[in-house]
Amino acid sequence: MITLTGILRQAGEMTIKEKPLTKLWVEHETPRENGASDLKIEELFLEKTAGQILPKQGEKIHLNVRVYPDGRNVKFQVLGILNATLAKP
Repeated sequence: MITLTGILRQAGEMTIKEKPLTKLWVEHETPRENGASDLKIEELFLEKTAGQILPKQGEKIHLNVRVYPDGRNVKFQVLGILNATLAKP
């Protein structure tokens, strides 16, 4: 399992095929061998679970993710929030 650490930029509630989801926009950096790190914003979907608390916008978030290829790109599937119990409401 991989942990994606970034800054929560925005979150919103939505429903896809009658399944409630939370859409997250997470900003993170990817280090490079030479030069400055790449800054990227990921759009991720998180299944709603009871007692799950998101950090506020602009705060750090740690997500357990599964990585999979999408052509020449890399995509992430969120499995859960690592710091859900540590976040303040």
